[in-house]
Amino acid sequence: MRRYTLIYLIIVALFASGCANRHKEKPERTEAEHYAEVQRQIGKKNYLTAIDELQELEARFPYGDYTEQAQLDLIYTQFRALDYPAVVATATRFQRNYPTHEHLHYVLYMKGLANYQMERGMMDGLLGPDKSSRDLSSWKDAFRNFNELITRFPDSEFVPDAKARMVYIRNMLAEQELHAARYYARRGAYIAAVNRAQNVIIHYQRTPAVPEALAIMNKSYLAMGEKELAAKSYRVLVSNWPDSEFIRAKKEEARLAWWPVDKNTWLSWLTFDLL
Repeated sequence: MRRYTLIYLIIVALFASGCANRHKEKPERTEAEHYAEVQRQIGKKNYLTAIDELQELEARFPYGDYTEQAQLDLIYTQFRALDYPAVVATATRFQRNYPTHEHLHYVLYMKGLANYQMERGMMDGLLGPDKSSRDLSSWKDAFRNFNELITRFPDSEFVPDAKARMVYIRNMLAEQELHAARYYARRGAYIAAVNRAQNVIIHYQRTPAVPEALAIMNKSYLAMGEKELAAKSYRVLVSNWPDSEFIRAKKEEARLAWWPVDKNTWLSWLTFDLL
């Protein structure tokens, strides 16, 4: 029994010694030391490690001196790690917790940028650059984020880039409506085609999609026998875009290259214009 007791005591002593050694190897870090390690990892572009460190920092020091800055750094590192949904979630939480923070303009910009980037998926290579036929809900969110930024912080350094992206998003949203109008027009659903074309004209004025939207309205009205409405849409097209490719001289009829020939890709045919 004494021998077994001695062995047991030796094992306990070795275990305690190992724990002590490990404790010496990883001493408890202060908040400042922990944050310094975060900055070191960011400087080395180890963004995933930096994210882990930031989350641990937040868990250990939820009301510390670096809490606000750590969340701003988390937004940045998540973006650099291409985790765009996480950026949106962290930015939303920051807005809720610090609605008057001096760097809120940066948070809104990063949130919009993350929503903007979410539309760049793995299928881009297959579908090409035209995203008009896809669900653009993330870009609609990005548009709202950028709009809030320029409304609340018109002097922010991020406003010029946000405005440029808003123009592009708006053009793509208009093109999406135009894509639907083409789809209905090619299939003889002229009322639906007119409705979608009108959406372009009413909600997306001054976008490149407007001339073709007017041409679709003109052709659809002609197909339905509504000559007066067709002539009206044609006159608007001629007066505002006299050099448009959709105008046929001396005739109140807008020419469309795809009507009735469909120039879309084989992928569009196989998926009934869904892609």
